[in-house]
Amino acid sequence: MKTACMVLVLITGSTIMGHFLAVTEIPLLAADWIMQLPYPPFLIMIMILLIYEIGGSFIDDLAFMILATPIFLPVVVKLGYDLIWFGVIIHIFVDDRCDCPPMAINVFVVKNITKVPLGVIYKGVYPFLASLLITAALLFLFPQIALFVPSKLMGY
Repeated sequence: MKTACMVLVLITGSTIMGHFLAVTEIPLLAADWIMQLPYPPFLIMIMILLIYEIGGSFIDDLAFMILATPIFLPVVVKLGYDLIWFGVIIHIFVDDRCDCPPMAINVFVVKNITKVPLGVIYKGVYPFLASLLITAALLFLFPQIALFVPSKLMGY
């Protein structure tokens, strides 16, 4: 119950902040500023993904996506990246934080249910984290992987 209430409060706060950001046009100003940086688009995208990676370590994944996406979405659009690809890749980057400290929500749930020591659980988690990182790297290098199914289903 405490965790559910915490997530709801985070989502509520993120929604309020999203409305504030929309009214003040901060995301558009940030996007313009980021676009003026003398870095290539792929490097800017790597910086954005690192922010998602770090932010997902301290805040619940859904709450952080709701909080950060309105800020970075205009940047991604101006850089010319596909929005479906962006949604898939940020989900991977934020979701792998559910299995790593300091949050590690999934690990603590498994520990409470199974009563297995954390060290044993982490030994089982590391291969999955490695596969998520490999998947993220492949999606970053070959975005067509994430766009294959939508292109076949919707003519996208």
